Amino acid sequence: MSEPIENQIERYETLLREMWTASAKYLGMFSVKLLVERVVWELSLEYREIELLEYDQDGISCARIAASLKKNPDLPVDDMFAKFTTRYLKILARLLGHEKTEKIAKKLNEEFGRIPFDSKGE
Repeated sequence: MSEPIENQIERYETLLREMWTASAKYLGMFSVKLLVERVVWELSLEYREIELLEYDQDGISCARIAASLKKNPDLPVDDMFAKFTTRYLKILARLLGHEKTEKIAKKLNEEFGRIPFDSKGE
């Protein structure tokens, strides 16, 4: 009925990489890394596993999160990544403006389905 967890993690990793690449066009790699760091820090108060997200100038990886799911298969992965995406896009909208962020969210929606972003910034 539900998608295997490995496939979910792989799908989220692809989504995060696309967000990273799209954001870097406007902000540059260093600023995108700081943005991811900020979201990881905020979200880690709720989900410690998000600290396992690996990111550097080369991109982003969920390999350590996938490995930790073998020990904690009950981690609410969908909720964690939905919150990550929402917070990331909200901060991005403040940095780039809602119009550019809406374009990024629209592209991601076409490739990945519903991306939680309100173009009004609410």
